[in-house]
Amino acid sequence: LILGALGRALAAGFAPSLLGAPQEAARRPRLRESLSDLYLVRLTRALDLSEDQAAKLYPVLTRAEKDKASLQGRMGDDLRDLRAELAGPSVREGRVAALVGRIREARRAIRLKEDEVETVLEAHLTPVQRARYVLFTVDFMRSVGENLQRVRGQRGIIKRNP
Repeated sequence: LILGALGRALAAGFAPSLLGAPQEAARRPRLRESLSDLYLVRLTRALDLSEDQAAKLYPVLTRAEKDKASLQGRMGDDLRDLRAELAGPSVREGRVAALVGRIREARRAIRLKEDEVETVLEAHLTPVQRARYVLFTVDFMRSVGENLQRVRGQRGIIKRNP
């Protein structure tokens, strides 16, 4: 969920500008993996997961993040192409419509993955853990966002076309 939102930010072009030079773009998969690992460790602590719960949840969360990463990567490519198309001298409406359709489909598929994760969490967490999960996700995302903003401030303003 949180990583999904972060992944969309990464796919939308936020991370490439944070990473700077093109050779650093190769670090994106490691960045996503590191964030996923950090998320799982902090989630385990925040929810005080039992070994049994962790054993049931980790594979689901890991698989969902890998699936979403693939979708977000393709969506990022489509967003980049859409920006380029809109910034060009003549906009091809058919191309724009196809890109928008693919972006919407990727977003829908990501939401479905997030819904699947929510269903599994509902089945394996206690009501108190579910409440902690709600607070954890907000706090984790806020922390990640603040850190990204700090890095962004160190790297300068992101320049974007349309």
